[in-house]
Amino acid sequence: MSSGFVSETELAERRRIRQEEWDKVRTAEQPLAVPEEQYDHRSLFDRLEEQRRKKEYEYEETHKLKNMIRGLDDDEVGFLELVDKTKMDEERRQLIEEARQIEEYRSKVSTLQCETIVSPLMVPIPKPQTLKSSVPRKTQSKLLAGAIIKKRTSEESTNPSKKHKPTSDESKILPEKLTSETKSNILPGLAYSDSSDSEDD
Repeated sequence: MSSGFVSETELAERRRIRQEEWDKVRTAEQPLAVPEEQYDHRSLFDRLEEQRRKKEYEYEETHKLKNMIRGLDDDEVGFLELVDKTKMDEERRQLIEEARQIEEYRSKVSTLQCETIVSPLMVPIPKPQTLKSSVPRKTQSKLLAGAIIKKRTSEESTNPSKKHKPTSDESKILPEKLTSETKSNILPGLAYSDSSDSEDD
């Protein structure tokens, strides 16, 4: 166990080590000899008390911000809850509006797709044009000009009183008794059947 006393040789060794360290860090303006250590002549109690005060001060400085924080009042809490509620209501309203717009967009797209599928199948039918506007009206003389005239045989030309006897095909087409209406519809050289007139009436 040490007695707490320091010998002269130990002090000399400490001075030599300090001098070597001083020479390493010394600048040109500083003295060559190392300055003596400052010796604190105060008692141990005073030194320890100073260290305790320093630690307390550092602790208070680090926790000073925590001491400044205080709790919220009931009014402040109510206001913050009201702000949160309005924000949530606004977000909910925006989500509903976005969902409605998306649904509207989807329905429009589906109708457009249906129209594009159906539209090629539906070809517009042009309106029939009236005969008056498209075809000029032909007069009876123009119609008769295009008619074919049968040549008379030599018998018919010599004996005009002799009537033309219809052949078996012509007798089927022409009825025996023709009314004045049907006679006006018949052009010379052309034969009409009775069935077509009855169907038109």
